[in-house]
Amino acid sequence: MQEKEKSAGKTAKAKESKKSWFQGLKAEFNKIVWTDRETLMKQSVVVIVITVILGVIISVMDAGILECINLLIK
Repeated sequence: MQEKEKSAGKTAKAKESKKSWFQGLKAEFNKIVWTDRETLMKQSVVVIVITVILGVIISVMDAGILECINLLIK
């Protein structure tokens, strides 16, 4: 009988712990400051442009290095 009470106590503590955790999560989530739509769009455009530019630079460098290696091999 005591084992049932112990397991029931553990289950109640686990439920309380989960409830407390979710309350803490909700409280932290409410502290988040979301950026406005205009700022988000500007930053997204900058990230996309820089990604494309770096992709082109890496492609050009890769092609140049490949040509140099081909010249050395021949």
